[in-house]
Amino acid sequence: MHLRLIYLYRNLTRNKQRTLLTCAAVALPMVIYVLSTAVVSGVDAFLDNSARQLRLAVTHKASIINMLPEGYALKIKSLDPTGERLRAACGMRWIGGKMQNVTQPLSTVAVDAEEFIKAFDDFKLTETEKAAWLRDHQAIIVGRGTAAIFGWKVGDRISIRSSVPPYTSLEFHIVSTAEHAQDANTNWCHRSYYEEDLKKNIPEATQGMVSFFFVKCGSKADLDFFRVEIDKLFARTIDETKTQDEKAFMNEFITQQFDLPRNLTILSIVTVFVAVMAATNTMSMNFRDRFNEYATLKALGFGGGYVFTLIQTESLGLCLLGGIFGALMPYVAFMHTPLGRVPVPVIQHLEIRPIVCLHAIAIAAVIGLIAAVWPSVLALRLKVVAALRNLE
Repeated sequence: MHLRLIYLYRNLTRNKQRTLLTCAAVALPMVIYVLSTAVVSGVDAFLDNSARQLRLAVTHKASIINMLPEGYALKIKSLDPTGERLRAACGMRWIGGKMQNVTQPLSTVAVDAEEFIKAFDDFKLTETEKAAWLRDHQAIIVGRGTAAIFGWKVGDRISIRSSVPPYTSLEFHIVSTAEHAQDANTNWCHRSYYEEDLKKNIPEATQGMVSFFFVKCGSKADLDFFRVEIDKLFARTIDETKTQDEKAFMNEFITQQFDLPRNLTILSIVTVFVAVMAATNTMSMNFRDRFNEYATLKALGFGGGYVFTLIQTESLGLCLLGGIFGALMPYVAFMHTPLGRVPVPVIQHLEIRPIVCLHAIAIAAVIGLIAAVWPSVLALRLKVVAALRNLE
């Protein structure tokens, strides 16, 4: 065993450049795998949280781009006059937004103020924040991630220019940074204020319309019931609706925008395949360089199995070094440095779990075993006499 470790060390340090490049070729895919898994897990957590909120998203049946009349809110609420099973119907209008002299876009949504508090009780706004939100029609609730980027705090006055026609600029007073909201990036303002601004400055602009409704239900049974009843209510009208639970709506929205889970999974698979090819190429070159050494070892009485094990151990050690470095690098960067506080779209922050790092190291080990299969088989089948003829 001691001899094998010495031989392994000698081989890994014999061509340092090749060793470093191979480790890097394995480490990079492991970095991508760890980060991709963290993002996908974050998106799944975001969607699971959406499912627990018992909210329905009501959009236009033709497309989410098409708008719905604001009066639909009262018709939706009429399905349950008691307000126990259907607790809120919040109309929303997406306005996006940009800051002056800043290229980074914002995600700002104009909402029905009172209904918003009922529909999004998971934000856990304090009584003071609720009072300020309802009292001031210029109030805005900013995502804590967005607030961190721009250095905003409660009490600040900000100006946001809409990203959709007619591109009006609006003044806001920050009343909360929604510390308990799952969505750390979206900003929420009064739809009535946005409508007033349109009516005052651009009377010809579309008014009295919303992008979608979020409907808060009392239970899972109510969620399933009203998902069907709302669409029945507006069937065969000019503006028919498509109603789905919040998780399905958000998943569809994410998929339409960038389909993160699917694309990141494909990226991980491709990079791991590249790592296998790089490691296999390295081990094949090592075998050619040490062909005479393996022949000599077999001539001295070391069996084919011993040589087979030497090659497998070298490949495994090489890939494990790259795998450990590639798995630990994102873990340290996002869990123990300020980089971990940087907000990520859709999810709050990347959480790198140790189990994911262990999975990455295990994948690197498998890459090492696969990469050494062909050179190991060649060494096992190596004929000593034929090999020694080639000795210089």
